Amino acid sequence: MIKAVLPEEYSQVYEFIRQDNARNYFMRLGFESGKPVYEKIIGEWDEEGRLKAVLLKRLSGNMQFYSKGDFDTAGFVECISQIAFDALISPSSYCDKLLEHDLFSTVKDGAIIAKLDCSKVRDFESYPEVKTLRVEDLDEILGLYEKVFTAFSSKKVMEERLRSGRGRGVCIKHEGKIVSVVQSEFEEKGSALIVGVGTAAEFQGKGLATKCLKVLCNELLREGKDLYLQYDNMEAGRIYEKLGFKPIDRVRYYKR
Repeated sequence: MIKAVLPEEYSQVYEFIRQDNARNYFMRLGFESGKPVYEKIIGEWDEEGRLKAVLLKRLSGNMQFYSKGDFDTAGFVECISQIAFDALISPSSYCDKLLEHDLFSTVKDGAIIAKLDCSKVRDFESYPEVKTLRVEDLDEILGLYEKVFTAFSSKKVMEERLRSGRGRGVCIKHEGKIVSVVQSEFEEKGSALIVGVGTAAEFQGKGLATKCLKVLCNELLREGKDLYLQYDNMEAGRIYEKLGFKPIDRVRYYKR
């Protein structure tokens, strides 16, 4: 059954999408932002009252979609055809099923979603110059991110991440200044996302981010977590692949 999700049912949607944080990273950030993000949510429930798929219309004009297994393609095609939106931005592994229904004008590849293949990983080296990220470092981290990224989490989000234990981070300093950083997000018992991999421009190409990645991945692997990340920078992707991250899906932009 497909129907509009009521505000009092949003907690069910949240629990549903967190089953796959790797694919639903930005969706989950929306739920945890503390401000209105979604204009409308439509869900499909199975006969036992469990969610199977959700379609979310953001106030920004874009939509997101997540399905765990098969979903009512015709039903969601009908829903999408009646909604004004700019683009559907979600993984191709299930959204490509909508392509043959003339809903979209163009399709553009976005970020690659990758998982660390633990069978390819030996115990990563440790590096004494890699230090644990502290809340007191966040202003400096924001300054670094402003120079290397077009979009990134706010200080409030990063502080909540560190204080709550939802994530952690490591960094390398040069002459007392942070020049490379890697963080984790949405850490749970069996999984974590790698986020915020950044190095100051003048220190890029020296392997600093790789060292940070190895140290943080080691910590998380020892806790029995599967590791995921998203990337759209192919140069960074080559580094991730050397570490053992393998593509498992790809985000696509389905323009109306």
